[in-house]
Amino acid sequence: MKALLSRYTNLKRITSTTSRAKRFGEQAGFDYHFVSREEFERKIENGDFLEYVEYGGNFYGTEKSQIKENQDLIWRIDPSRAAKVRDLIKEKVLVIYINIADEIALERLKARGLAPDEIAKRMADDRKIWEQYKNSYDFVVENVPGKLNECLNNIVTLIESHAR
Repeated sequence: MKALLSRYTNLKRITSTTSRAKRFGEQAGFDYHFVSREEFERKIENGDFLEYVEYGGNFYGTEKSQIKENQDLIWRIDPSRAAKVRDLIKEKVLVIYINIADEIALERLKARGLAPDEIAKRMADDRKIWEQYKNSYDFVVENVPGKLNECLNNIVTLIESHAR
């Protein structure tokens, strides 16, 4: 995200809202807007979200106030919602799914200290989402450990080949 934002200074980064607790190193207002579950539910009732999803026992969503017309946006969004983003935003959209190997996802979940049953559930949920939506993305780019620049270059090529 940082590399793309530094390369494309015209992009506006959408900051999602979540009901989960802030993790070490995350910055409120940059990584996410962190709110309580109750506040998130209040925002749902008020119609504040363009989209939202419950994942891993927490809510994640995009507030309507984050989306402005005629802006080039970069948006990190739940894979199940990304597949439907064209229905949410009626403008030209390029949906790129950045994939990691299951082994890497598993390592990341273990590093968060999650219980084995929670890890198994999340891995199963992720596989289910992938199977359901894998044909909905414009492109899938593999993010291989140690090859971030290669992943970034692939994304840049896709963006530039589909620029307005």
